[in-house]
Amino acid sequence: MRTKTLLVAAAALLAVGVATSQAQVYSQNVVGYVNINLTNGVLACISPALDLDGTGTNNTITTVCGTNLPLQTTVYVFNNSGGFDQLVYKSSHGVTGWYFGAGLDNNYSMNPGVGIFIQTTANATVTQVGNVLQGSLTNQYFPSTGGSIWLLSSQVPVGGGITTTLGYVPTLQDQVYVYDPIALNYAEYVYKSQHAVTGWYLGASVSEPQIQVGQGFWLIPANSGEVWTNNFIVQ
Repeated sequence: MRTKTLLVAAAALLAVGVATSQAQVYSQNVVGYVNINLTNGVLACISPALDLDGTGTNNTITTVCGTNLPLQTTVYVFNNSGGFDQLVYKSSHGVTGWYFGAGLDNNYSMNPGVGIFIQTTANATVTQVGNVLQGSLTNQYFPSTGGSIWLLSSQVPVGGGITTTLGYVPTLQDQVYVYDPIALNYAEYVYKSQHAVTGWYLGASVSEPQIQVGQGFWLIPANSGEVWTNNFIVQ
């Protein structure tokens, strides 16, 4: 019940106890793997950091979260209805896998660019293996309507500033919400002009949102028609 309450609060952009995952990326050329460490019972906001086949469209909950997590691990995916799809890793009638409701759904779609919540029943590590997406990448999950919200992530396994490193070009009054594990709430960033200085603000201070590898975050564009295109090439 507490987890459901937290997720409802997250969708409403209220304070919620979500742990930021620690991730490491190792790559050679365009193939690599990412480790995301999870803590027993702590709701974490993570993302697909790598891609299965280089298309950016064929990833599933199995390729992203794997099949080695503790039983009863639960994944929550924000949906178009303003709520969450809930998938549980469990055994039912002798079949172990990811269940969506009463049905087995190991192929539930989950591609780079989306963010998800996950809660494990023991300390665990999600290991993602795949391709580093390259080229001109437009986030397919970006909200098409101004003022709407979505749980997003970077499409490439690179951490840093959402604008300076990850290529998001903001519009005035865009909002980003990133969980702060120290304050146990969301850090609210707004892109605005204040005292002749235009930039990302955290409260009264200029501060750009920093996104880790394999981390999800909420984004609300101020206007319809905004996009997030990341031009990325492995050097």
